[in-house]
Amino acid sequence: MGDPRVKELARILVHHSINVQPGEKILIIGDAETAPLIKEVYRTVLKAGGHPMLQVGLAELNKILYDEAGGEQLDDVDVLEWLYHRADGLIRILGSANNKELTNVDPEKLKRRSRATSKLSRYLMQGGAKWVLTMFPTQAQAQDADMSLEEYEHFVYSATNVDYAAMERSMLGAVQKFNEASKVRIVGKETDLTVDIAGRSAVICAGNRNVPDGEFYFSPNHLLTEGHIYYEWPTVYNGREISGIRLRFEKGRVVEYSAEKGEEALAAALDTDEGARFLGELGIGVNYGITRPTKDILFDEKIGGSVHLALGRAYEMGGAGNESVIHWDMVKNLKDGGEIYLDGILVQKNGQWVF
Repeated sequence: MGDPRVKELARILVHHSINVQPGEKILIIGDAETAPLIKEVYRTVLKAGGHPMLQVGLAELNKILYDEAGGEQLDDVDVLEWLYHRADGLIRILGSANNKELTNVDPEKLKRRSRATSKLSRYLMQGGAKWVLTMFPTQAQAQDADMSLEEYEHFVYSATNVDYAAMERSMLGAVQKFNEASKVRIVGKETDLTVDIAGRSAVICAGNRNVPDGEFYFSPNHLLTEGHIYYEWPTVYNGREISGIRLRFEKGRVVEYSAEKGEEALAAALDTDEGARFLGELGIGVNYGITRPTKDILFDEKIGGSVHLALGRAYEMGGAGNESVIHWDMVKNLKDGGEIYLDGILVQKNGQWVF
C-alpha cells in the first residue's frame, strides 16, 4: 500500500498547482530516486483525463554529461525544448541520489549549460505552460539536512501537504503594506540593505508554482539596490555548497563579494553575464511551519522570518526587471535581531510582523 502522504502530494500538484484538465499533455520530470511520487503523479494525471509524458533521469548522468560533452553538446537542448513546447503543463520533481555529484565539475561548463537551458525556464516564466516544482524526500536530501530519512520525510510532508488557500489569506495584510511602499530596508547581522519596489506589486505564492510554498515576492528596480548583506545560512548552487556570503551593492550592482566557503563558485556565478550582479527578486518568507534551513532553496526561501534575494533574472510575473541566464536565491535569517522597514517604518522585528 502506498504512502498516503505521497498520494496527497500528488493530488495537490495535479489538482491545485496546475489544475490538470482533460486532454492536456503534462510533462513529468524527475530522477529515478523520486519514482514513488512520479508514479502517483502519473496515476493522478491519468485519472484527471490528462496525457502524461515522462522524462526520468538516472543517477550520475549529469556528471557523465559534464565529463564527456563538448561545447556543442552542452548547447544542445533541442529535445527538451520540443518537450516543453509540446506540454500544456509541467511537474518537476526534485530529489537525487547524490547532491554533491557536480562539486568538481568545471564551472565554465556549468555556465555554458546554464546559458543553454535558460531558454527553457524563460519559456515557462513567460507563460508558455503551467508548471510546478516540488521535492521528493531521498536519502541524499536527508543527509544534507542532517536528518534521518524518516525525520526528513516528516519534515517534507509537513511543509508540502498544507491548506494553501488558508496560507494565501494569511499573507494579504503584509502584502498590502508592501504594495503601498517604495523602499524596503533590511537590517540584520552585518546587513543594511535597501531595495526599491516603487510601483511594483507582490506576487503571492501559495502552492501554484512551488510545493512547499509560502512567500510573496517582487521584481525590484534592479538599478537602485544599495548597501550590504551577509548570509549566515549556507546555499547550494550547481551542486556546490557556498556559505558565509557577503555582498555589497552600489547603484544596483554587486561591487564587492566574498564567501567563507566556495568563493570561487560565487565568483564564477557573478561573472556569468552582466545581469548576474544585479537583483532579480526580493522575496519574503511566511511559512512558519518551516523552522530551520536544510540547504534546499525550495524550503529555505519559504522560512517564516526570512527574506531571500535572487541574483540574476527577474520573473516576468513580477513585472519588468533584471535580465540574466541565472536566478540564484540566497536566504537571509531575520529571526535573531533582524528588522524590515517600509519607507522608514518598522514592520517586522525578529522575524515577526509588528503591525
